[in-house]
Amino acid sequence: MSPESSHTASSAAHIGHVMEQVRRQAHISPETLAHKIGTGLDHVADILAGQRFPSRRFTVIYARACGADPQVLLMVWENEHDRRSTPPRQGPPRKGDSSGFLTPRPIGGLP
Repeated sequence: MSPESSHTASSAAHIGHVMEQVRRQAHISPETLAHKIGTGLDHVADILAGQRFPSRRFTVIYARACGADPQVLLMVWENEHDRRSTPPRQGPPRKGDSSGFLTPRPIGGLP
């Protein structure tokens, strides 16, 4: 799997996991949820399994169908959507890279 497709898959898997937890907390079966949302069970199952990234609209409707706060689930969606839109880093950070990684320094004057 290429780094890009792995990166995309991990975003879908993460939001799918969060949405599955919301569904379980609401004590709603996937079948009932699909009916409440007005979509097919296969579509819901693919999203919950992390095989498909949900649309923003689907995420809001899903949250409401589960009795959850759409704004909370949208924060996760936006974070994962941004991750999908940002290419993964290639290779280790370079010296002087301002990506947030610290460059190790010698301790006590040792090289």
